[in-house]
Amino acid sequence: MKGFYIAAILYFALLGCKKETIDLYSGKSLLYFDYSLHTSNQRNPERIDTALFTFSLANEQLTDSTFNVQVSLMGKQADHDRAINIQVVDSATTAIAGVHYEPLATTFVLPANQSVVYIPVHIYRTAEMSQQQYRLQLQLQPNQDFDTTIAQIESKKDVSTSTFTLYIDDQIGRPARWLDGYLGTFSRKKILLICSQLNMTVNDFTAITVAEVTYIGKAMQRYLDQQKASGNSVYEDDGTEMSMGTLSQ
Repeated sequence: MKGFYIAAILYFALLGCKKETIDLYSGKSLLYFDYSLHTSNQRNPERIDTALFTFSLANEQLTDSTFNVQVSLMGKQADHDRAINIQVVDSATTAIAGVHYEPLATTFVLPANQSVVYIPVHIYRTAEMSQQQYRLQLQLQPNQDFDTTIAQIESKKDVSTSTFTLYIDDQIGRPARWLDGYLGTFSRKKILLICSQLNMTVNDFTAITVAEVTYIGKAMQRYLDQQKASGNSVYEDDGTEMSMGTLSQ
């Protein structure tokens, strides 16, 4: 009898249950530039709409490179290719097509059954980039397949999802581990000379030890003294004679 009551309760409980359905995305597909800062908080990354591409950490022989701009889909994937329309925002761009970057096509393709595509920006290294930073701004354009208007994505600051700005330069900043006592006053010419003489890269200065700085300072001072003795003194761009720090003399 007890089993009968339990069965009856389960029966009426099932009758009271209603079948629920999950609402699927039904709006128009949306495109947005998908970038965030790499932080320790992976669950809530900081959204950004700008990035810096610099040649300053690359070998001096590198003359060009490619930066891939990520575009993501919000909405349903499709079983066919769809066109993505992008334009350069001339009013916010200082980089010159054909000089600082390869002219961009205005139409790209989001492949079938995909939610992410990368737009390659081919960048040329030029001499003036060592003194001046250039800006390239891209904007997503709506078309028959996609909208580009998205409500503000949560972030600590306002960011654009339909425009992306790429800053381009070849400017070498003073490394945090540059010790004036051993290396003297920082200059672009000096750090590039160090790299060429000691088979280093600018990027090596981001993780250099004090012992290595000590060696670099003394080795480079010997080189500068030898050049001076042979009548080939090395000068900074301002005309002063190049020298390492007082602790390397």
